[in-house]
Amino acid sequence: MPLIMTTPRQSIPSTAARTTLPTSSPQLMPRIKRSLHNETTDRNAADATLAERLSAAMTSGHSMVQVPAGSTLSPALTVYQQLLNQPCVQDWIKSTGLETTSLTVHKDFIQGYVKRDGVYTAVKFTTSDDSGWWQASVKLRGIRELLDPADQGLSYVGDDDHWMPRDVVIQAFGLQAPDSQQDIDLLISRLRTEGLSLSADDLSHRAAALDCVRQTIGDLQEREALADQLSLLAADLPDEGPVDWSEQTVSLSPDSLLSKGDQAARERLRRFTELPQMRELLRQEGADRSDLPFRVSQGKFERLMPVGGWRNLTRYVEGVESLNNELNALVALSVPLGNALYSTPRYDMRQLIDFKGLGSPRTAGEARNIIQWLRTALPPAPSLGDYAGLMGREWAPGQLTEGDKSTLGSLARTRLAGAQSRGFIVLSGKTPQELRTDTAKHLDNLLNSPDALAFGEQLGRAVNWYGAAHGGPGLSKEVRQQLAIAAIKLHVDPDMPGKPGEVAGYEIYQPANMGRSLDAVRADIEKHLHEKKGVDPKMAVLAAHVCLGQAAPEFLVRDVPEAVHIGTPAWMELRLGCAMADSHAPGTSRAMNEEQVTTLTTLSPASQAQQTLMQLQGLKIMADWGVLNGVIRERSDGEYSQHDIQSASQAFFKQRVEASAAFTKAAAPLPTRESLAIKELLRAFPGTTADELKAMTVQIADAQVRRNMAVSEPRTRSIIETYMTGDLTPGKWILTRDVPIPQGRPAATAMQHYQAPEAPAHKRTELDTLIRRLPKLGGLLEAAVNDHRKSLQGAYATKLKLMIAELPLADRQALELGTVELFTLRSETGENALEETREQRAVARGRQCTLMRVEHNGQVHYYEVFAKGKIIKRDDLPRSLKLNGVIRQESDLRKTDRFIPFHWGSDQPFDFAAYCSGSDPRSGHSSPGVIVERLGVSLSGRVLPSNAMPQTFVPNSYLSQKTSSIANHIAQGNFYETQGSMLERAREPLALEKHREAIAREHGILRGLVPFVGAYQAFAAGDIGNGMTSLALDLVGVAIGAGAQARALIRSARALVPNPLTRMIGRLGSSVSPALPKIAWAKPAVAFSDRAFDFVKQTVLFASAAFNPVDGYSAMVKAATKGLVKLPQLITRGAVKLGKVAPHLLTAEEKLRCYWMVAAGQSVSTPKVRAVETVVSQVGEYQGTDTRAARDNGHWYAIDLRSGQPFGTPLAGFAVAASR
Repeated sequence: MPLIMTTPRQSIPSTAARTTLPTSSPQLMPRIKRSLHNETTDRNAADATLAERLSAAMTSGHSMVQVPAGSTLSPALTVYQQLLNQPCVQDWIKSTGLETTSLTVHKDFIQGYVKRDGVYTAVKFTTSDDSGWWQASVKLRGIRELLDPADQGLSYVGDDDHWMPRDVVIQAFGLQAPDSQQDIDLLISRLRTEGLSLSADDLSHRAAALDCVRQTIGDLQEREALADQLSLLAADLPDEGPVDWSEQTVSLSPDSLLSKGDQAARERLRRFTELPQMRELLRQEGADRSDLPFRVSQGKFERLMPVGGWRNLTRYVEGVESLNNELNALVALSVPLGNALYSTPRYDMRQLIDFKGLGSPRTAGEARNIIQWLRTALPPAPSLGDYAGLMGREWAPGQLTEGDKSTLGSLARTRLAGAQSRGFIVLSGKTPQELRTDTAKHLDNLLNSPDALAFGEQLGRAVNWYGAAHGGPGLSKEVRQQLAIAAIKLHVDPDMPGKPGEVAGYEIYQPANMGRSLDAVRADIEKHLHEKKGVDPKMAVLAAHVCLGQAAPEFLVRDVPEAVHIGTPAWMELRLGCAMADSHAPGTSRAMNEEQVTTLTTLSPASQAQQTLMQLQGLKIMADWGVLNGVIRERSDGEYSQHDIQSASQAFFKQRVEASAAFTKAAAPLPTRESLAIKELLRAFPGTTADELKAMTVQIADAQVRRNMAVSEPRTRSIIETYMTGDLTPGKWILTRDVPIPQGRPAATAMQHYQAPEAPAHKRTELDTLIRRLPKLGGLLEAAVNDHRKSLQGAYATKLKLMIAELPLADRQALELGTVELFTLRSETGENALEETREQRAVARGRQCTLMRVEHNGQVHYYEVFAKGKIIKRDDLPRSLKLNGVIRQESDLRKTDRFIPFHWGSDQPFDFAAYCSGSDPRSGHSSPGVIVERLGVSLSGRVLPSNAMPQTFVPNSYLSQKTSSIANHIAQGNFYETQGSMLERAREPLALEKHREAIAREHGILRGLVPFVGAYQAFAAGDIGNGMTSLALDLVGVAIGAGAQARALIRSARALVPNPLTRMIGRLGSSVSPALPKIAWAKPAVAFSDRAFDFVKQTVLFASAAFNPVDGYSAMVKAATKGLVKLPQLITRGAVKLGKVAPHLLTAEEKLRCYWMVAAGQSVSTPKVRAVETVVSQVGEYQGTDTRAARDNGHWYAIDLRSGQPFGTPLAGFAVAASR
């Protein structure tokens, strides 16, 4: 029976009524069983057997050990085995061809052997490549971390037995892996005498950790199931249609935190419903059936009705004070449970979505955004994060002190720059160019080399890192690598980490870098490190890489298209996506490619608090964009006012709106004679579809006329073709379908009489009436093409403005302040000057490029502005050009024997062929017979603003009136296609080569606009023609159609070609998005890529800062504008304490962080720290931070709250808190 919903909400069939919707728990989320072994097996006996097997393996030298059933390791191994057997993992393994017996699973990669042509080859797939391993392995990560925290490598576990590497077994029982034969002998002796065992505390800790892993797996399963259910239910609903998702029940994972946390609250609700006053109230209202559950949902007290739906009883309860008080208490209890609480073990879809921190969707459109959230996955953060694990911008336990930095910097300079410098052995024989190719791989090779690890150990001893000195157990590999990284960075700059967006004094987002590619800026940083900081050229490549990981993580994202330039919206979205990915674990974004990172910004905020958090991330990005584009002036202190940010935001959205409009115009197909014919015929034949119309034919109505027609003339024709040729006239035709079927036999000879069937007169009259309504196609086509060309001219002008805004700063200054002249180039027409026409000159013009001359401060520069999107500066041309050719009197014997004037060109230093075709111009090439003509009038320069200096002046080029005039002159006066050529193309299909040339020009316009439109921008149905689709296949390697993201046009073909390894995982999530979404999906209403930068309409941050100055909002906004936006530290530390205002932000940040952690396969709930038996710690303060520390060998060391053990370097000056 359908659920009953209040009007006008959409009616969704109940779960029971929809037979296609799976609801049983095993189908959607199979339970991870606690153990497949006999649970009655004695653990101690099994561990004793394991100790014997481990001892035997070590004696014989075997690396693998069979783990017996019932041992301490068995529960975790069983979960690991079940996850390996899940379809997504098995499908991935089969797609790669990996032999399961050879597999080894590590934190960041999986390796093994594949059999190719009878030969076994070692292969390795990482979580940061395009193999799809990070998506397939998301559920494996937690259990892998529990079983193998030291990353020794887990083998594949089959169905019948549990074989594990012996080092994994050793670490599981808290033993030190032996490094020598003596250590092996000692361990064997211990195993034989003491066996293997864990303390009660350790067993409890291990069980709690396994529960956390199960909860994470359950959460991931719930997300998959919930996304599938929502997709089915919302499939046919309009975006804006209101839907009550609380009407839909859901099944939870057996390990769901929601089901584990509501027992006490449910019991209290049950007691509430059994109160005498409540029973009487229910009896009076006719709602006293005992078999129907109650619920508290979004503050309302409701009961399920026998016919379906929930009846709201809140107003009756509010009338009884004692009941109302208890209801308020129950409402408070329901808030952390997804704002819902049931009297029976029951859960609804809205509640589960809310519980996961995604708000409460009220429409089908909002539900589709939730589906995108639920299917979003993240890779695990690389072990070295953003290369700043020991040097954050604010000190935290485990990081280096100022004294430590000084020590490391001195040792680094001695090794890397001193007279006795020796660098690193692994870099010998490498060139800087080699290191620039896959820099991350070369850096990993360096950090894993014995040379670098030994250097890290030396550094650890120098700073007294806990465990490195006094005969300790030594440093972990990760700590040694982080110390080596810190030394490299301190060698570059002793003041590391420096300000956000800066590397050793080099400002990454300076106005001079506007419009430059990330690779070009990175090369400048390397040059700066070498020339200004004295860093070796090879080390400069690696040093720039590790510094950018913290200063500008977007530079380390993989596969960033060349078209993503600094200062473009595409770059802003890339930065925002990095901030989103890195919010739960720094460095996550460098394991992703540009498409995956940018796709995060197409999500829509699920709450106002989420939007505010993203705006905090967007403040610094918006300020940088404003400075780069000359909208606001750069401030040395990095502090920008509300007016500055809002001015930049307003300019940004003006540019975005114009670029989006231009993109839409450029994507529109050229109106053709056929398309207009179909449009008008459909209007004349209402109720007919386009396919039916294409199959419709007409024939000559008069049989006598048909008999007398020439054989070459068709008697029956397509109605569309007939209309296109102008032959569809009244009194001549009849619809073929209206002609009666002939009854007799046709004449066998010419002497026989045969009466052909005649069409009914009324049918002929009907068709004639419709034909008379049809307009003349010729005039329609000309007007439509003219309108289309004007539309393209507007789009072209927008693109030209964007091109000019990306020129180097010095060129933009000259354009704004200097005098600009525009010129066109054409060839000779061959006609005498008296008879030469404007049309002939227009045809002879090179329309794919316009020449621009700029004179400023006595200097002259030329620029070739190509329609395809490239501006080439020419400093090799003379100060003045030969204009207008020459007029010479010559004879033309074809027409007269007298001398008449001819207009001739001359040899000019331009590649005129490139001006005609749009190809790349040949350097140093000159062309004969070229005439240079002025285009429009000279454009004088503006006066330098009184508050600006010539050297620091940054023009707002895009919004400049001067830029607009230049763009309009070119778009109107030298558009890349003439009206006649476009009309000819609309009338008749061109040859394939010419067709592709024409489409390529339009494709170039689109590609130039893509970096400036939102990442959510998609092609709408009808906005792209068959020709464009074919070109997309030719040039990009992917079919572009309705619903496809426009950003795909600037990505490489390699990244977009369907890949069997990644087809099942889609872009970012575990499921592929619909190939042809509804048009309403094309632009989310509130995508992060819009909301994070909207400080004009969305002003919660500024309003809160104005109304709550003492609560710290203004200080938080100021810090965020500087790029210091590390929540929750930003909210809770120092002067930025928001009192009663910020907790909602802190809660939202924590929920979002937890959501991303689970999306990356990490456990959110961590078990309590194991008791520290040998170390007594005390609470105190260090550098203004509350710290727990322990004293060892005369030094205070911070306590690692994850392990309960001391770590880091000595805390000189640690102050123990006074006892209370």
